Amino acid sequence: MAKQIKLSQTVYELVTAYPEVVSVLVEIGLDGVTNPALLKYCGAFYDIA
Repeated sequence: MAKQIKLSQTVYELVTAYPEVVSVLVEIGLDGVTNPALLKYCGAFYDIA
């Protein structure tokens, strides 16, 4: 079964629910997802839409 994400999810919610997506986010330029502090604070405000 394919996984579905909602574009309204924050980056933090997305990475928490699907840790395997980190490599994809890094590939598209979101290098901050590998930094736990940056992910926690900034990732809570930004969505992927």
